[in-house]
Amino acid sequence: MRLGSPVGYGIAVYAMTTLNTIKQAKELPELFMKSSEEIALWRLLRRLSDRVRFDLDARYLDQASKITAYRVKNLLIHLEDGLLTIMDGTKQKTIAAKLLRKQPSTLFREVVGMMGEGNIETF
Repeated sequence: MRLGSPVGYGIAVYAMTTLNTIKQAKELPELFMKSSEEIALWRLLRRLSDRVRFDLDARYLDQASKITAYRVKNLLIHLEDGLLTIMDGTKQKTIAAKLLRKQPSTLFREVVGMMGEGNIETF
């Protein structure tokens, strides 16, 4: 199986993952994601931009223990304790993370709406 590009992240030595995760992953960062919510959010954001980034608590995937934030266009998104917090620099919206599974289209519209409210900057 061949994965897509590493999307700005590298593995220093090795990374632990499961066979199922390897089979489903389309890009290297997906191998690090621990929860189905993280993967669902990543894939939702990838529908909006091919320049989705995330912040880790360490530089290398194999040394990191968690994702601290997702970044796409003008948004910073935190997924923690069952809540999704979307910030555009001036505004903030908190949404239940269960929408990732139950109503992904609603969450998609919320994210697109937040993108449109501020100045969209690419990085």
